Amino acid sequence: MKLTLVSALLLCMPALAFAEKSAVNKAGLYLGVKGIYTQLKIDGADNSGGAGIVVADHYANGFGMEAEVTRSKSDVNLLDIVNDYTIDTAGLYGVYRSNTTLYFKVRGGLVWKRLDSAAKAVTKSAFGGGIGGGYDFGRVLLEAEYQYVDKDIDQFSVSVIGKF
Repeated sequence: MKLTLVSALLLCMPALAFAEKSAVNKAGLYLGVKGIYTQLKIDGADNSGGAGIVVADHYANGFGMEAEVTRSKSDVNLLDIVNDYTIDTAGLYGVYRSNTTLYFKVRGGLVWKRLDSAAKAVTKSAFGGGIGGGYDFGRVLLEAEYQYVDKDIDQFSVSVIGKF
């Protein structure tokens, strides 16, 4: 999974050479990849890494909509019994990015999450949101964000996003 994320980041890098789109013009279609760190608030949990994809449509005033899908894997070790977990999330968010080169971002919306283990799978939907910031290179955004997924799940991410 790490190799896939690194490959995707390297494919996005040539877009920096063609950064002709204004950094303060937030309007347009966005497509990006993100590396995530998932923090489980469960005793014995090894916090996990993962990856995700984000697609967005933004307006010139900074407001927009984002759809995101992520997957991360974790181990939980209780009494020397190790269980592997997979955490999948999908979200649809309303988003605001400030209209500056160095910007802040807030988002909130509906998040679907599924936690799979060898013994059981749990699925639920609820409100989720995030706050972060980034730098707009013109055609490419570099972004860091904290994401509230559930009372027991937080995610931290770094994204490379292309503007079209």
